Amino acid sequence: MLKHYLRIALRYFRNHRVFTVINVLGLAMGICACIIIFLIARYDLSFDKFHPDADRIYRIVGEVQEEGGNNYFINSPFDEMAGIEHDIPGFETQVGFHAWREPVTIPATGEKPMRQFAGSQPGDTYTDKEVLTGPAFFSLFPHQWMVGSPAVLDAPNRVVLAESSARQYFGNGPLSEMIGKTVIYSDSLPVTVAGIVKDWNKLTDLGYTDFISISTAPNSWLRNRIPTADWRSLRPHRSQAFVKLAPGTTPAQVNAALNKFIHQHHILFGPTKNAYPRYYLQPLSAIHYTPDFHPTDSGDDFRKAYLPMLYALMGVSVFILVLAVINFINLSTAQSLQRMKEVGIRKVMGSSRKGLILQFLVETLLMTGAAVLLSLLLVRPVLAAFSQYIPQGVAFHLWDGGTLLFLLAITLVTTLVAGYYPARLLSSYLPVLSLKGSLDRAGTGGAALRKTLIVFQFAISLVFIIGSLVIARQIRYMRDSDKGFQSDAILTANNWQAGDRKMRLFAESVRRITGVQAA
Repeated sequence: MLKHYLRIALRYFRNHRVFTVINVLGLAMGICACIIIFLIARYDLSFDKFHPDADRIYRIVGEVQEEGGNNYFINSPFDEMAGIEHDIPGFETQVGFHAWREPVTIPATGEKPMRQFAGSQPGDTYTDKEVLTGPAFFSLFPHQWMVGSPAVLDAPNRVVLAESSARQYFGNGPLSEMIGKTVIYSDSLPVTVAGIVKDWNKLTDLGYTDFISISTAPNSWLRNRIPTADWRSLRPHRSQAFVKLAPGTTPAQVNAALNKFIHQHHILFGPTKNAYPRYYLQPLSAIHYTPDFHPTDSGDDFRKAYLPMLYALMGVSVFILVLAVINFINLSTAQSLQRMKEVGIRKVMGSSRKGLILQFLVETLLMTGAAVLLSLLLVRPVLAAFSQYIPQGVAFHLWDGGTLLFLLAITLVTTLVAGYYPARLLSSYLPVLSLKGSLDRAGTGGAALRKTLIVFQFAISLVFIIGSLVIARQIRYMRDSDKGFQSDAILTANNWQAGDRKMRLFAESVRRITGVQAA
């Protein structure tokens, strides 16, 4: 029976090529958009889901109210907060660390010349790969140790490297031979390689690859910038504190203890230096979506996703698919007049209504399958064309389990939603009237729904056309209107560590460069 249905469907497609192509193309574009949005959403919703006991891991953050009433976000404890490491109950594990991004120098050895590397992630000039921390980091965020153990970070002037950094610095030799070698950070901080861990192969915002012992800071010139080995070193710039709650401890209990501690010790902060900050625990699962963090200033130097936008995108993908399905239904019902006699003859020959519905669903399944295959061919070119608007790590892997499950679900759902109404409509025609070529209005499934779908489709199309014209005019206005200044070739430099005096000296030096009009 199925073979018979397939033969009839293929014959119909061959005889109605234009209708088939239009329907397949419409579905393919809608499905392609859904696949791309699925890849983006799945990518951004997958960060840091792999850590053991991730639901008990939190970051200590806070906020204080400014004079104007706005809340100022605080990403880490301040000097006076060092006591929370020991005085706040309910922590199973805690760790503070200071993110760094300094150039790396590998001294010349034998025939190998001196080599230098950036302090950011490979291929990325923005994301830190270095961090000053202690053994507790690996208790909270376990790594697979290839050489050494977390205890090596108890001593100053030590560094643990991820395998990727070790290979980058020292080549492809045995990892054990890299232990004891020297790595120099910021041109003047020599440390010894004491351990090597395996890189994480999952999505994470904590993908550091160079772990320098935090006790190095008070034993080097860093003592003025990162003065101690405990949480006193956590400055409001580029430092963070993470904790794992003990079983049975709730975030609300710790939040109350944190703020009680602040008031007991009169820890004040703010523009007027007389406001009590409010500290609280932020779930690990939320740090990828925190808009309050600003790169190069707060310690979160990774790309942030905006969670409401992700949900909006998922809604848009459903809406696009609905439009594609409505287009399919409208085209299919428009063909109903041409298929009346076919339905009448098949009913006279003994076909049941259920058999006809199954026949038309098989046709829809074939067209949906063809649309899915075509959309798969379109995904990679579309990702490449819109690469500047899509997160860098988003990639399409056809044989990934999640992707295959999504494709199967979208194929079945589209087939049922797009095919059931046309199949029910076509199979409802009365044989006698069908053979005469006239419609029985009472038996067509109702013309009102078809009219509603057509009006809806055209209305949405008009909304999109008008919206596109308005946005195009807005962009043209912003691009061509007089801003009151010449915006070409203007650069902005900022260094929070330098201070006003050094930045003024820097501006004076820049003014003396040939070709600079003003600074």
